[in-house]
Amino acid sequence: MEVKIDGRLHRIAAMQSLVSKPENQVGYALVFDDQSYVILDETGSIIEYGPASHSYPEILTKEGRWKVDIAELPREKQAWLQSQMRATSIEEKKIELLDCWIGLSEQRFLAYKKWQTTSGYLCGTYAAAVLLGYYQDYQNEAILPSTIRKKNSRDATELIQRLREKIQPLGLPTVPFQVSTGITAFLHAYDQKVNARSTMLGSWQRATKRIRQGKPVMVGILKLLGSTYGNHWVTAYAYFESSSGERFYKVHDNWGNHQRVIPASWGNGTVSLP
Repeated sequence: MEVKIDGRLHRIAAMQSLVSKPENQVGYALVFDDQSYVILDETGSIIEYGPASHSYPEILTKEGRWKVDIAELPREKQAWLQSQMRATSIEEKKIELLDCWIGLSEQRFLAYKKWQTTSGYLCGTYAAAVLLGYYQDYQNEAILPSTIRKKNSRDATELIQRLREKIQPLGLPTVPFQVSTGITAFLHAYDQKVNARSTMLGSWQRATKRIRQGKPVMVGILKLLGSTYGNHWVTAYAYFESSSGERFYKVHDNWGNHQRVIPASWGNGTVSLP
C-alpha cells in the first residue's frame, strides 16, 4: 500500500505496535520504505508524523520516546491501519494533521545540546550553527568543509567563529535578513552556491513548510510577543497544532535545552535553507 503525504508517495514497508515511555501509551507505527513514519493511537488518529528519511530507528533508541511491542502486526490489525490512513486523506482533501507532533526527532539535536550562546547577542550565530550542523549531518555533508567541522562532530568552535565573522562581526542583535545574508556569504566563501532565505513577519507558514520537508528552520522569537527568552533565535524542528487552535514548536534553544516546547505565537521571522 502507498500513502500520499505532501505530494510524495510513501510505500509502507512495516507495521509495528509500540508502547511509549514512560506513559505506556499504545501506538501503531506505519514505517515507510525511506524509514520515515506515522504513528496512530488506538482510535486510529495520527499522533506523530516523522517526515525525515531514516528517522524511525531513532525514536526507538534508549533516549527515544517509543519501544517496540509487536514487531509484525497480525493481518487484521494491518488492514485496520490501512483503512485508517485512507480515511485520513492527508493529501487529497488537504486535511491538516491536528493534535499530533510533526517533525524531526529530538535525538538528532542531542549532538548540538552544548552549542550554547555564551554571552551577549550571539544567539543568531549559534542558531545558524545548529541549522548548518544539521544540514551537514543529514542533508548534504559537503555543505561545510571538513576543516570547519567534520560530519557528526560535537565540536562547533570553528564553525561558530567563522559564522560570527559573517553574521555578527560586531556582536550586535540581528534581524532575519542580516542572518540569512551572513549565512549565504559564509556558504559562498566555501564555494557552496546555496542561498539562505528569510521571512520578516510571522513564522508559522515557512516553519511548518520546512519541517514537513524534513528540515529544521531558525525562528526569531520576541519579548513583545511573550517570549521568556527575550528577543532570541531558536532552531525549530517539530510543530504541534491542536484542534482548538493552539500552536507550538519544539526547538533547540541554544541555551542548553535541545527539546524545549514553546508557543508558536512567540515567533516573528524565519531563516531557512532550501
